[in-house]
Amino acid sequence: MSAASLCLDNPRPCLYNASPTHSALFRGLQIYFHRERDRFTCFGAMMTEKREITIHPFDILFRSTLGWAAAALLGSSAILLLRIPGFPYLLAAQLTAGIIGLGGGLSYALAIRAAGGGVDWKNGMFVAIVWALSFILGVTPLFFTSGTPLKMMVGAFYSFALCGALGAIVTACRMRSLFADAAARDFIPSAVLWSLSFGFASMASNVVGEGLQRLLPVWVAWFMAFEAMALIIGCAGGCAIVWFQRIRKPVPDVFEQILRDGFFVGEPKRPIIVLILLCLPFYLNDFNDIYVKDWRWWLLFDYVAVKLFPLLVLAWLIRREKVGFSALGLRIPSALSFLSAMLVGALAAVFIEQNGYLLTDWLSGDPPLGRMPVIASPLWRWVDLTVGLVMVGIVEEVVFRGYLWIFLSRYTSRAWVVIGISAIAFGLIHWSGGLQQIMATSAVGAVFMALYLRTHSLPAIMVAHYLVNFIAFSNVVPQSIFRFF
Repeated sequence: MSAASLCLDNPRPCLYNASPTHSALFRGLQIYFHRERDRFTCFGAMMTEKREITIHPFDILFRSTLGWAAAALLGSSAILLLRIPGFPYLLAAQLTAGIIGLGGGLSYALAIRAAGGGVDWKNGMFVAIVWALSFILGVTPLFFTSGTPLKMMVGAFYSFALCGALGAIVTACRMRSLFADAAARDFIPSAVLWSLSFGFASMASNVVGEGLQRLLPVWVAWFMAFEAMALIIGCAGGCAIVWFQRIRKPVPDVFEQILRDGFFVGEPKRPIIVLILLCLPFYLNDFNDIYVKDWRWWLLFDYVAVKLFPLLVLAWLIRREKVGFSALGLRIPSALSFLSAMLVGALAAVFIEQNGYLLTDWLSGDPPLGRMPVIASPLWRWVDLTVGLVMVGIVEEVVFRGYLWIFLSRYTSRAWVVIGISAIAFGLIHWSGGLQQIMATSAVGAVFMALYLRTHSLPAIMVAHYLVNFIAFSNVVPQSIFRFF
């Protein structure tokens, strides 16, 4: 029997005799269709499996970005409703945001499936609805805020970053149930990237919209602004999915960390005494704010008691090998981890500092007991705003995050206990500022300790600490742009 009379996968005779060329073509087509049939047969089962597939990261980025761009094209059509006389601007913005978020969320679901996640239509719709709600919640507060363009831009960042965190956390948690070996995957970096990109994309959209509406019709300008926002969110979301695929949990249990890094090379016999020596100057220094009115004497007491003395105690601990640099968090993380921790810490702390006091105005009868005197010399003022605040960021973080965690980890491994105790301890060193200041700084301390437990590295948190203090004391950056209530 000739080769032309047989099929490759079927021993039955072919229906016709063909030339060798036609026979080869026929066999090739038959192989192709058989393969496609098998693929479609098992496609339904693969939809809900937690599988690992090899796909180029660029493909995920492309799918995510293209999906959000298409969603923006579709959703921005709601802007045309503004051309209807009397149609509410808020409703048009909410419809636009909802449609964009719904389509963008679906593109995330498809990108997650392409990356190997077992996404079915229920999970896909769930992710889409969450991002639609995040988008709507992000745009709504902006219609109840007024101020300078800079303040509106900062407000847009915080509104979308906070609301984007909702979609980010939900999506990241859902991804852990859709991928194989989910327990080994670390979703926090992806959630942070989603949240920050949501905020920065809103700022970019605000800049583009405000700039183009001077040259183009309003609806065209904001159409292009939403498109720019969608492109940024889509690209960042694709990166977050790729990141989730590759990152494993790097931080072990706290006691494993202690044993691995040798936190107590020569453990102090009485660590409570060391803790008192480190912390007590901060609590006593507030008497300096109350009773010392001459700025020169105030600087002398502040630098010697609060900045120099704790550093000398820490230097003694390190020199005597009682504790190591790694134990105190004095190690440099990766550039990406450094930037993420610094941004999250600074933005969250500035928001709390500038808005927390307004939320505690109902607490009456507890005015500040004292304040630092005004530094009359411009030179010494800038020395204090630079060198002084840098030293504050270093010393307070090493004491109330680095060493305090070492001390507390001897007795508990519960993160919420460590965060709570450290937050209260940090807040109480500002006791002369009244209850409002104690509450605000306690919240800031909780944020910083949570970041430290996450990264086990202090340099990024030190930079964030300095930025918060510089904004609060320098008057270089208008504090009003961060106050939204």
